[in-house]
Amino acid sequence: MPLLASSSAEGIVIWEKQDDASLGWGAIILSNHFNTVEAIQFAPDSLMLASAAADGWLCLWKKAKKIAQTLQGADKGFSSVAWHPQGNKIAAGGQNGEVIIWSKGSHGVGFG
Repeated sequence: MPLLASSSAEGIVIWEKQDDASLGWGAIILSNHFNTVEAIQFAPDSLMLASAAADGWLCLWKKAKKIAQTLQGADKGFSSVAWHPQGNKIAAGGQNGEVIIWSKGSHGVGFG
């Protein structure tokens, strides 16, 4: 189970404790963005991770490992991301000052 995530120009690093305690922590790198990842946040009570980047993409990562959905909408890129406390909405702030809010689909699948 991931316990920590960090972002940089190179992508997102997910840190998780190994099953064998003698191995310590392991890391995997998530890469779907083609520009700097500006903000990341886990959904409340979930391993769904949102990443907002200067490329204008908001990526949703299932179990913080596999891309589940890519959302777009900020021509100059995103600078921030935040989940609604119930996890049914996600907001991202754009470099031009816009705020885009997506709601979970009516069938509980994806955001749009």
